[in-house]
Amino acid sequence: MGSKYFPETSMLEFPLKGMEKSYKAHICLCYTPSLTQYLETVKYLHSKELEYFTTLKFERRIISYLAGRYAGKRAVASFLGEENYSQVYIESGIFNQPIVIHPNRSNIQLSITHCDYIGAAITFPEALPMGIDIERISSDGDAVLETQMTIREKELIQSSTYSGTAGLTLLWTAKEALSKILKTGITTPFKVFEVSRIETKDNVVISYFKNFPQYCTVSFMFKQYVCSITYPKIVELDTQILRDLSIDIKNSFWGLSHRKNLDTSKI
Repeated sequence: MGSKYFPETSMLEFPLKGMEKSYKAHICLCYTPSLTQYLETVKYLHSKELEYFTTLKFERRIISYLAGRYAGKRAVASFLGEENYSQVYIESGIFNQPIVIHPNRSNIQLSITHCDYIGAAITFPEALPMGIDIERISSDGDAVLETQMTIREKELIQSSTYSGTAGLTLLWTAKEALSKILKTGITTPFKVFEVSRIETKDNVVISYFKNFPQYCTVSFMFKQYVCSITYPKIVELDTQILRDLSIDIKNSFWGLSHRKNLDTSKI
C-alpha cells in the first residue's frame, strides 16, 4: 500500500508452474489522482530517466511517465529484493519497449502499462515472456475498437456476459498485451492477434488466440478498468490469485475515495 506522500500500490508475487520448472512474476499497480504524489516519485528516477523527464511539458504525459516508471521500479525491486528504486534504470527500446538495466542483475524482463492516473507493471524472467495492458472501459472509444475486431471477435462479445463496451475493451487489452510480448506494438494490424475463444474462471476471463496458440491472456476488471496479462499457455497460472488482487485493488480504490472524498470514476 502507499503512504500519504506516495501513490497507493497493490503488489503481488505469483507463481507460474511449467511442466519441468516453476517460475515467478511480480506485478505492481499504483494509482492516485494527485499529481503531487506522483511528483514525489521523481526522487527514484535514474539520472538518465530524470534527464528525459525534464523534457516533458504536459501534465498528462508527466503523470503517465511517472506512473509507469514507479510501477515498473516497484515490480523490479520486489522481484530482485532491491531496496533502492533508483538503482533500477528502465530504458526504452527501439519499439518503446521497457528494458531493465541493473548494476548487479541482467536478463530481467518488464512490461509496463498506464491509463489515466494508473500505472501497472509486471516483472518476469527472460525464460517466461509476458505482457500487460490496462484500459478504461468507455463507450467513447467503441467506434475505433470495433474497427480492430474480426467477425469472430464480435460474435464472442455478443455471446458473452459483458456489455459491448466492456467486451471490446477486454479483447483490445488482451491483444495489446500479446503485442508487447512480441515487441511489435501498433506496427502490426491487430486483427493478426485475433481472439478465437474466451472462458471465465474465478471471475477472471481467459482469452485464446487464433494465430498464436502458444499464448493465452487472463483479464480482470476493477472499477471501470480492464487489466490483461498475456503469458505462455504451457505454464499454469492460479487465477484465484488474480481474483484476490482485483479485490485488493477495489478495496484500495474505495479507501482512497473515502479518505480524500474523491470520485474514483475520474481516476
